[in-house]
Amino acid sequence: MSGYHQERQRVLLVTTECEPFWAETPAAQYIAQLPGRLSQQYDVRILMPKYGLIDDRRWRLHEVKRLSGITIRVGNMDYSLNVKVASIPGTRTQVYFLDNHEFWARKGIFTDPDTNQPYPDNDERMIFFSKGVIAMLKTLRWAPHIIHCNGWMTGLLALYFKYQFHRDPFFGGAKLFFTHYETEIPSFKFSSSLPDKARLDGYAHEVFQRLAGDPYEKLLTESSQVAETHEGDPTPEVWIESYQQLLA
Repeated sequence: MSGYHQERQRVLLVTTECEPFWAETPAAQYIAQLPGRLSQQYDVRILMPKYGLIDDRRWRLHEVKRLSGITIRVGNMDYSLNVKVASIPGTRTQVYFLDNHEFWARKGIFTDPDTNQPYPDNDERMIFFSKGVIAMLKTLRWAPHIIHCNGWMTGLLALYFKYQFHRDPFFGGAKLFFTHYETEIPSFKFSSSLPDKARLDGYAHEVFQRLAGDPYEKLLTESSQVAETHEGDPTPEVWIESYQQLLA
């Protein structure tokens, strides 16, 4: 990597969606456009879950070999993290997909389409994704200056960064930015065992106790207290202005 690229500010964009791979809100389009808009000033990387409905062949996803062998602990169980990558068609922008066949290779996102019921392990799936982002970045040795969490689910990641990594020399200086869209939040609840599943190195911050047994919507309240938050209609211009303010 050249010295020029090393001098650019690093922006991690963790999202629940990105066109054309998966799109349920207008933000998916803006996320796909953002790296191209910022390429001269920022080094942007996009991470999202590898939903089972995303076709590997169609989008030419391939495994990132240097990220193989990572395991993520959720509660008392270890799960393998598989990272795949693909380019947004017509651009040089790469999107990293975090996958585990047991958690994400399903016909639905948070609800089983056959029963219309929430998956009983949704807590574990969200925790796996959040911890997977952290483990992937440390393995890559790519420390972001801004962590942009986009979509309600990524609020859980913001809590990990704020409460369990705020003194970590690798992540400690990163600025948190959180965007969400009220219409996308499933009307489900976190399980009462969330703190036990969420613990990291044997410890779970009290924020996970506060969320246990409560609706997913409460995650917005907790996340908005730890990160610069934008609600409403997203635009690249608003996000870019927020990045500049955070780094000022």
